[in-house]
Amino acid sequence: MREGKPALPGQAVPKPGLANEGKEQRTMRELTIFKRLILGYLAILLVVIAIGVYSILSLGQLNQIIRSISSIDSETIRMANRLRDFVLTQRGFEKKYVVSKDGDFHRQFLETEKYIEKHLERISVLMDTAEERRLIADVKAFHSQYLSIAQEEVRLINSNKTYSQEIYNRKKEDLADQIIRKLEEVTKIAEADMDSKIKMSGKIGYQASRVTAILTIAAVIMALMIAFFTARTINSPIVELIRGTKQIAGGTFEKHVTIASPPEINELAEAFNHMCDRLKELDEMKADLISHISHEFRTPLAVIREAVSLHRDCISTGAMEKQLRLVGIIEEECERLINSVNKVLSLSRMDAGMMDYHIEGGSLSQIIEMSASKIRPIAERKRIALNMDVAQSLPYAAIDTEKISQVLDNLLDNALKFTPEGGKVLIRAAMRDRKPSGDQEKGFIEVSVSDTGCGIPAENIQEIFDKFKKLHAKGTGLGLYIARQIVRAHGGDIWVKSGEKAGTTFFFTVPVF
Repeated sequence: MREGKPALPGQAVPKPGLANEGKEQRTMRELTIFKRLILGYLAILLVVIAIGVYSILSLGQLNQIIRSISSIDSETIRMANRLRDFVLTQRGFEKKYVVSKDGDFHRQFLETEKYIEKHLERISVLMDTAEERRLIADVKAFHSQYLSIAQEEVRLINSNKTYSQEIYNRKKEDLADQIIRKLEEVTKIAEADMDSKIKMSGKIGYQASRVTAILTIAAVIMALMIAFFTARTINSPIVELIRGTKQIAGGTFEKHVTIASPPEINELAEAFNHMCDRLKELDEMKADLISHISHEFRTPLAVIREAVSLHRDCISTGAMEKQLRLVGIIEEECERLINSVNKVLSLSRMDAGMMDYHIEGGSLSQIIEMSASKIRPIAERKRIALNMDVAQSLPYAAIDTEKISQVLDNLLDNALKFTPEGGKVLIRAAMRDRKPSGDQEKGFIEVSVSDTGCGIPAENIQEIFDKFKKLHAKGTGLGLYIARQIVRAHGGDIWVKSGEKAGTTFFFTVPVF
């Protein structure tokens, strides 16, 4: 017989029992709450069915015994008693005939004989044991002998021949007594069978009540155990989730809930852990935002303070050109500061659902022209070609002019920000998805802003519109999020197509007015 390799020092030897136990635990954890309840109720149902089947079988046995007592034993006793009465009656008619020679008694004798034969046939059918059948056969034989002797005596009487009445009477009396004794034995056997069956029915009833009580108690205990186990498998994970929720409410996002639970609770725990990770991420983003906003505010304010200080020096020296340049710097930094504050305010109002939109018919051509004119000096300074391709006779759009201008300004600002010197920025606007409606054609107007900048990596495309998401150090990470909220509030959509170092094109649509 081959032996396995010895375990190395310090190496744990797996135990089959522990492996099987772990496998069973994994199987239990994979069962959903619904399946656990179904299995529990199915087990209880099987016990109830077992109780019902056993009760039905026991009742069937009792019913069979009672039917046997009523239809066989009781009927046998009744038939045997009636046969005895008929035999005695027939014997009486026979005696009266012998004494009186009256033909009426002989006719009654023969009439009684018909009843005896009929009852003998019926009682023969009821006999279910060899002993009883033998006794009835003896009764028939003795009765046949009795009839033969009685008929022979009748012939002697009718022929007026002399004979010994005492001898005939003694023979007939002996045969009648034999018949009565055999019938009494049949009655005793039937009564004994009846007593035995009654005792058996009592035993079956006692056993049935005992087994039913045991099964009922087992079903109750099983139901309590199933209820306790099911409640425990649900309650314990929920208590753990409540504990984790309280820790999150206290500002601790490091807690990950790890519980052995049904799949539904396990999915809830995974969602909880995902929420915890997301809250931690948002908390870090909030801290980054505060740090970034502080930097965004501090830098313009520092520039403004320094420019004011220099402006004061210029006033004392009378350098007018330098004053104008410093005032321009102050104006730019103030505008930058105001834009940052406006973005934060817009974000707060959107999150609170308090952003107001004044939708009316507006010209996208004019909005595009105005936005382009605002950034054209910057584009010229960076030597970036700014071109427009706006469809002729573009219909009015159902828009809030100020909010859509904000979207377009943000897209153009990003395009200029990430397009290198000598690059190109193109603005397009055209009808999309035209749908006939009466005498007018309604649909969506699609606006796109394309650049030849550095592009967006493919892995960041899906999250570019997320709140506080920044792919570069520039900006607050709010512009595209706010733009998406505004476009969707208009009933349109916004998306991007880009490739790393292949330029970027932002699209958005708004409905026709």
